[in-house]
Amino acid sequence: MALLPRKKRCKGIPTSTVSQDHLGRNSPVGEVKFGEVGIFLVERRMGSSRRRFLTELARKKGFRVEEQMSESVTHVVSENNTGKEVLDLLEKRNGISRTGFTAALVDIAWFTESMGAGRPLEVESRHQLQVTREAVAVTEVSISSYACQRRTVLKNKNRLFTEALKVLAEAAELNESEGRYLAFSKASSILKSLPYTVTKMEDLQGIPSLGVHSRKVIKEILEDGTCSEVENILQNERYQTLKRFTSIFGVGVKTADKWYREGLRTLDELRASNVKLTREQEAGLLYHNDLSAPVTRTEADLIKQIVERAVHKFLPATVVTLTGGFRREKEFGHDVDLLITHPEEGKEEGLICQVINWMTTEGLILYGDITGNSYKGRSKDPGIFDHFEKCLSIFKLKKELVNNLESEKLSHCDSLAGDKTRGIDLADHTEAAQQVTVAAAGSKDWKAVRVDLVIAPYSQYAYALLGWTGSRLFERDLRRYAKHSKNMSLSSHSLFDNEQNIFLPAATEEGIFAHLGLEYIPPRERNA
Repeated sequence: MALLPRKKRCKGIPTSTVSQDHLGRNSPVGEVKFGEVGIFLVERRMGSSRRRFLTELARKKGFRVEEQMSESVTHVVSENNTGKEVLDLLEKRNGISRTGFTAALVDIAWFTESMGAGRPLEVESRHQLQVTREAVAVTEVSISSYACQRRTVLKNKNRLFTEALKVLAEAAELNESEGRYLAFSKASSILKSLPYTVTKMEDLQGIPSLGVHSRKVIKEILEDGTCSEVENILQNERYQTLKRFTSIFGVGVKTADKWYREGLRTLDELRASNVKLTREQEAGLLYHNDLSAPVTRTEADLIKQIVERAVHKFLPATVVTLTGGFRREKEFGHDVDLLITHPEEGKEEGLICQVINWMTTEGLILYGDITGNSYKGRSKDPGIFDHFEKCLSIFKLKKELVNNLESEKLSHCDSLAGDKTRGIDLADHTEAAQQVTVAAAGSKDWKAVRVDLVIAPYSQYAYALLGWTGSRLFERDLRRYAKHSKNMSLSSHSLFDNEQNIFLPAATEEGIFAHLGLEYIPPRERNA
């Protein structure tokens, strides 16, 4: 789960001392394993003896339990009370103001399930104590903690907050802090799905997956217009450098951090260094200017046409589908993802090699790396990575062709058949990829574009289409929902029912949603 951030403590005071101060000198204490989570047990209707028993149980398992309500509390646990009753009690006995209240109000079920799991579980909607909002200007909405149960369009009403949380998520990812990355990503995703603009902290009452840190960021933006933590990150040299290096095709966080620790800061310094690059990284650095520029919808459509015509040259009736952000109706993207299949399963085998080899000889491919299909037939593995045959490539796209297609779109042509773009002569691309140099890149009439070609057998096509459409968090939550709510294993290849011990076939995305008992969400509303 995405854990809440640690509270700052006084310098010079060891963690064990702080924990003892919170827990009480005579309490039975185990090692505090989850210091970032602070639990406060509400005694009302629970009773003092049961509260003491649960407190001891939690502390023995490594949880931090507070005797008094304070700012370090992240979870207020109650039994047989409503959310309003708990808030009324905290306000009366502890002087806690409802305004800016950030701790999660949870039922005892969250506590007992966490004890059983031996770790703090993510707070789901069924755990939360609902509090009716007093503000009449905001329409009550039910928000699921799963992105796959929320409809999220491209233009959200809370960009001021989501952009700030995005920066915090990126910084966490560059620090390889998966928990913090997920926490900020989930918070941002929740805000994206809200049908209203957040104007005060009360607008967040009862909304799941908003941790203390995220709420603090939102509160600061509401009060000051900006978040000082975000501004500091944007000015941080390490953040800027790692963002710069990881924008290179083939460079991950570990490699970028290694170069940073070696003293490298710019792409020019990297080029001038003796750092040994992989073939993929060499191509990424060579075409970096082009690859770092947004890919337009027109460019993506044109590349799809070119690939379609190429695959039909070898295998007619092949289906080529534009996936990724463009399928979610984005106008710009970082790359182009194309999913390829054939109605007669098995005929697609070996197609990718034929197509890439031919397009390379025609000067359409600047870089290509083909990996074979490693899928273990009928695998139950729900891993985040698929095992399809694919080619990660860099296309050489003629700018003239893009301009032609753009002109046709502006003139509202219903069909491309018979016009100049439809009549693309691929043989015009005669310059071999190996002859392209850095010197030629200055005044060139083409653009390098990242393109991923993925081959999926027809029986797995629906699952592959769902997996390659995204967004990243939407797909993650789909797999989580399948596992935790349905005891199923979902991947980009299949859906396995662990109770019935069978694979569930699906010819469409709608069929997969039906298997999971979920309402179908179209691609344009999966921008979580």
